[in-house]
Amino acid sequence: MAARQGATPPGWLARPRRRLLADVVGGARQNRDKLVQLFGLLTAFFRPRLVRARLERLRALGHIDVVPTVPQLLVAGRDQMIVSAATETKEFYRSQGIPWVFHNLRRFLSGPATMLDPIGLFSPRDAIVEHVLQTFHRHPLYDLVLLRAHQGGVEEMARQAQEVAEGTHPHQRALASLIEDGSYHARLPRDIAAFAADPHAPARPIPPGLVDDPELMLAMDQFKDVAGFARYASRLRVGWFGAVTAWMAAGFDELMGAGLDLRLGPQTVDHAACDPDLRARHVPVSASVSPPPPPAR
Repeated sequence: MAARQGATPPGWLARPRRRLLADVVGGARQNRDKLVQLFGLLTAFFRPRLVRARLERLRALGHIDVVPTVPQLLVAGRDQMIVSAATETKEFYRSQGIPWVFHNLRRFLSGPATMLDPIGLFSPRDAIVEHVLQTFHRHPLYDLVLLRAHQGGVEEMARQAQEVAEGTHPHQRALASLIEDGSYHARLPRDIAAFAADPHAPARPIPPGLVDDPELMLAMDQFKDVAGFARYASRLRVGWFGAVTAWMAAGFDELMGAGLDLRLGPQTVDHAACDPDLRARHVPVSASVSPPPPPAR
């Protein structure tokens, strides 16, 4: 999987684990930034109007056509995180020889807020920037669009990415110790500059045959940009009770389900909420479903 995406092995793989842990603990500056980002994230969880304002800004900028409800966002975020992103990332880590549990523990220690938002819309600007800098992205379009919901977000992303490329970022030690692709930081400023020049350029296509699972290919294609995520979310018929139970089931599956060989949550995305052309591209007709319901209002 890594080879198909042009990823190179990270330079830190052979280092002792105690040093890798020391890299991400950080000093006073880094830990202050962690707390600020975490406070901003927790604040947004209790201020749905803030999330809606960010969505409305993205709609005004032409990045999305619909504004889902918060319950729809949460369930779509569950599907994006658990069904799609986690599975894809496990495959990528396996192809790079990166230990799943230990590496995610280090990511959490380095920036808790970067791992607690399943969709990115609750995150403050600097948590999104930190996430893009610490984690390999095939194409960071999704996160760059999210940053347009924040004043000066893309400009700040460009500034910090250049600092990392030059080796002068305040969190340089942690970021260099976490990134899963050895060539990522060098090319990231070019991707950001291309986005700044044309913010409405389409997401790069998912490489054909990136994974063998058509369901995962469908999920990756649906969630490759914020517009696809918003369309998917808006088609879900769910309220607050459904959102809460969906995340309770996800928590059970992640913490206990594997050990008990029991899973309560879905193993695939909701076909009815996916774009019809993407379903036709990735999933056999016999496995598909009826046309999706109209977007919720």
